[in-house]
Amino acid sequence: MPTLSLYQKIGVVVLCLGVGDCFPNPTQNISLNDPKSQILNQSPSPTNKSSKNFSFPRTLPPHTKVQVLDTGMSLLLLGFQSEEGEKVSFLWDTGSDISFYEGSDPSQTKEFQIGEKKLRLRKGEGILPKGIQGLLGQDAFQGSCVFWDEGLLYWFSSDSPFCDHPDAYVGTQLKYLSTKQKGEHFFVQFEYPKSFVSFAHLDTGATLSILPKAGGEDSLGEKRVFRPGGTILTLEHWKAKETLTLRCKSGFREEYQNVEFLTGISLENFHLSGDKDKEEVWVIGLGVLRTRPLFWDFSRKRIGIIHQEN
Repeated sequence: MPTLSLYQKIGVVVLCLGVGDCFPNPTQNISLNDPKSQILNQSPSPTNKSSKNFSFPRTLPPHTKVQVLDTGMSLLLLGFQSEEGEKVSFLWDTGSDISFYEGSDPSQTKEFQIGEKKLRLRKGEGILPKGIQGLLGQDAFQGSCVFWDEGLLYWFSSDSPFCDHPDAYVGTQLKYLSTKQKGEHFFVQFEYPKSFVSFAHLDTGATLSILPKAGGEDSLGEKRVFRPGGTILTLEHWKAKETLTLRCKSGFREEYQNVEFLTGISLENFHLSGDKDKEEVWVIGLGVLRTRPLFWDFSRKRIGIIHQEN
């Protein structure tokens, strides 16, 4: 079996998965299972989080609705059913190329279904923390678009009118981010600190962002990061004083206050291809992404957020 490529982490997040129940392990470690990965085993304070689910101005076309459990460290997609009828939850990780499931059965592939959607996933290699039953990465969403708002993920086929004209269903506050693509992975244009503009990998599987340091941030201590081969890195954890800005294609600027992020990761810690572009290093993680409803069209290569006043 080919090695599973996790572009962005899986952390030591031990979860007890019952029927709708999930209890994060209180450990404070971060784990990098890929040279470019990170996930925190703590619940960062949500920034600008909305108090209620998004209200659509018109009826949605046919779709699959998936419950999303935000553990504070990661997102779990609930309600999948295996061929044997077992209820299964998956970690949602746009930082991973490949989806897979973990299991002790001898089969190398298995089909899972939710609503009308069916996914055939291959068996993993035991790299997920105990209690996490599988992972859905980029490949699971090819040929579709999604709209994620807090506890719900709305999943549409790419030929749906929702994917074609989402603003007709969510309103004019939908702003498309300025992005670029490398392989199957998306990078969004950001500004932090002030006047420093670059691109960051967009990753629903990373708890915190990785950003350059402006100076004057509030220190939140240090975190140990475990890398393949037993190497341990110590990273600095900060709360931004300046505003993090995501740039939109229209010129609109979406601003985020009090963002928590990590520093202390350098190019020497990574095995990057090509010219070791520094834009490969920065990450926009869950701490930022959970604060706005998110639209992601995997077929048309578009990512949008619903603008919210700070």
